[in-house]
Amino acid sequence: MSRQDYIYGRRNIREILERHIERGSELPFQEIWLTSGAKKELEDILSDLGEKLLIKEASPSKLDKMAPGVNHQGVLALRIQLHSGDKKSFDSHLENCKGPILVLDRIQDPGNLGNILRTAECFGVETVLIPERDSSGITPAVEKVASGALAYLNVFKVGNLAQILEKLQKRNFWVVSTSDKGTEDWSKIPAWEELVILMGNEGEGLKRILMEKSDFTVRIPLHGHISSLNVTVATGIVLDRLKNRPK
Repeated sequence: MSRQDYIYGRRNIREILERHIERGSELPFQEIWLTSGAKKELEDILSDLGEKLLIKEASPSKLDKMAPGVNHQGVLALRIQLHSGDKKSFDSHLENCKGPILVLDRIQDPGNLGNILRTAECFGVETVLIPERDSSGITPAVEKVASGALAYLNVFKVGNLAQILEKLQKRNFWVVSTSDKGTEDWSKIPAWEELVILMGNEGEGLKRILMEKSDFTVRIPLHGHISSLNVTVATGIVLDRLKNRPK
């Protein structure tokens, strides 16, 4: 198996398990391998899971062979793919999908993607779309940075974001993008639950074709000398402004 089949790290695993117990969400893994030391450290939370999780004790050397070159800290969990990301699975999810939906165009840095997913979950986003090409996948590094957010998010890889936006608009979603040339009044944007929110590539921003599909283009007000924000920070600002607008 490749490294991408595993979630690892004691703190990361504990946070995922704690959130699962607290909120009753689906676990992103069903099997876990631990050294005796890691098992003892996580014993309190593992005992609360009953038969939901297959627990196997393993030596550090065995874990090293299973996932070479990573700092697993004595714990590896076999990741399951909650959503395959194909067209059929997203269409099925869309039948009862609640907004907002976050669309990430070509976010290539795993650290940025992990932090965006964590931020999105904190604001109550449930569905995230990423393109099949030119985007970071859901790697162990992304999962670790996301700090358990993937246990609650529905993340889909889709082939053609422009076509997906058209489909969402036909279902009465409104597409919102950001640009330094945006002119729309934030207060005029429809309700949070009706939104599809676009965030673009770290260096190039959104593709032009996606900008053209937008119903609203807004601008984040900046007051310093630097004219751009890291995409993770920008995502947090946009979600906060849209979620917490005065009623």
